[in-house]
Amino acid sequence: MSPPISLADFWALFGNAIIAAMLVAALCGYLGFFVVLRRLAFVSAALGQIAGLGVAFGFLLGSYFGVDPHAPTPVYLDPVVLALVLSGLVSAGLGYVSRVERTSPESLVALAYLASTAITILLLASPRIVQEAHEVGDLLFGNAVAVRREHFIELVVVAAAVLCSHVFLFKDLLFVSFDRDMAQTVGLPSVKLELFLHVSIGISVAVATRAIGALPVFGFLVLPAGAALLASDSVRGVLALSIAGAMLAAAGGFYLSFVESRPTGPLMVACAAAYWPLAALYRWARRPR
Repeated sequence: MSPPISLADFWALFGNAIIAAMLVAALCGYLGFFVVLRRLAFVSAALGQIAGLGVAFGFLLGSYFGVDPHAPTPVYLDPVVLALVLSGLVSAGLGYVSRVERTSPESLVALAYLASTAITILLLASPRIVQEAHEVGDLLFGNAVAVRREHFIELVVVAAAVLCSHVFLFKDLLFVSFDRDMAQTVGLPSVKLELFLHVSIGISVAVATRAIGALPVFGFLVLPAGAALLASDSVRGVLALSIAGAMLAAAGGFYLSFVESRPTGPLMVACAAAYWPLAALYRWARRPR
């Protein structure tokens, strides 16, 4: 029987991964408020696939230019950069979905998800990048217990930029999310604000997916915010519960994964899903008799 691992050794092994998961949880818990409020739940799943398409295309493109994927890559061929650019462009495009006549938002989201998934699979089947399948998969889906240093730095930079910019624009973004027509009537640039919101969500999903994986990112974006809307009637309450719930789910998933030797990502999502019956029970308990 192997001796129990010490706390210092545990932190040395998983410290960056825990910090990354908590940061992703806080970021997604916040953005999830807008995702659920604007009924964009499956947009996050589509953006994760779009980011994967950018990564796969970057590796394939590099193979034609003779770029060693293990060596420093030019910016215009970097899979990470291509994933961010493609996610941002698609997010911007989806921001105009409601303005396209005879086209429902759900159909275009399904188009983005299915088309990007199919094309990604076809690109990964190319013999030019079959030897890099493991590295491509690592960039596509991340690893909640082994976060690369460069991915960690990218996550910190993007999270700081998104959260700081939202601090200054929060009231305007909230107004546009609740009533776009009224916001435009009072002079707010609703189109630009919606574009900024979609792009910030797209870039955040792309970076977070590479850091800890697609499943926990999608779970943090949807589950805590949805449960928070059941439990609270105030904007501040929903935001606080969504962010705190996502971070608790990340911490709980890591703890249970270490204790029970189970996959970390699915445990995080399971912890986040547990908020829904608790929120429903709380709402039922406080309703007037």
